[in-house]
Amino acid sequence: MTAGSDALAAAGVLGLVAVAVVAVDVIFAPVAVFAGAAGAVGLELFASVRAARVRAVWTRRGVRAVAVVLGVAVVAVATIAVPVWGLNALAGGLLAYLALLALVAGGVLPPSTDWFRGQGE
Repeated sequence: MTAGSDALAAAGVLGLVAVAVVAVDVIFAPVAVFAGAAGAVGLELFASVRAARVRAVWTRRGVRAVAVVLGVAVVAVATIAVPVWGLNALAGGLLAYLALLALVAGGVLPPSTDWFRGQGE
């Protein structure tokens, strides 16, 4: 569906996270990375239960652009307020999301729209 543009957007925000990590000299916090990754997987599982509804919203004009703007804002707030935990969690979440996209693109996992097909629609 929009996996390519979603991956590009996530990679762009992840690049901004990397710049912020270097700029404020953030140390690696594995627990925060894991929490971010778990959060991303959980969000994807939650969204996949209502895949048709999520797809309908996600494909509306401007929604993905707003999501990127919000991602940039979250990076800015995390950099100022909680750089170690915030930036590590964002990196973990974005990396997990990109890994899920890669696993789907490689045929290892079915698309998330198929994970709970017929349930909750």
